[in-house]
Amino acid sequence: MSVSTSFFFHLLGFGLAVTTLVAGYVLERKFRSEQDLNLKLYVGGLARTMGLLSPFAVLLLLITGIGNIFNRYAGTSTSWYQEGWLAAKIIFFVMLTLNGMIYGPKISRSRTKLVKSLQENSAPAGAEKTLASLNHQLMLFYLVQSVLLLIIVYLSLLGTGKHPGAF
Repeated sequence: MSVSTSFFFHLLGFGLAVTTLVAGYVLERKFRSEQDLNLKLYVGGLARTMGLLSPFAVLLLLITGIGNIFNRYAGTSTSWYQEGWLAAKIIFFVMLTLNGMIYGPKISRSRTKLVKSLQENSAPAGAEKTLASLNHQLMLFYLVQSVLLLIIVYLSLLGTGKHPGAF
């Protein structure tokens, strides 16, 4: 991949990641405000569909990120792991990915299962309190994902390769 092609697709992957994050947050807010359980399940299904796009964004960012690293450091005496901002960016990307693969879907599945049991009138005692707790956990998930993504953007914009002396 040439530098411009790799960078273009990296930006495309970032756009896809932001889109899935923002859409997930918006659908989460709609889920919370909806009173009808059927519509809650429908909105939850839409959120799941949007969430299925995130592995494509991660894969695109990973492949093009490796291409960008190769293009940036090929033929130089500097190794990518010697750049603190890049190593930190990779660590935060791994945290963002693992958090998105493990916690978000787990909480979402639990919540959907609980709403289905509420719809069928077979919910356990304290289901409303559990639902409120799951809603809170999912909101924290979106907050953490947003913070991690903003940290990655900050590191990308202010890495030493762009502004010597910033890190």
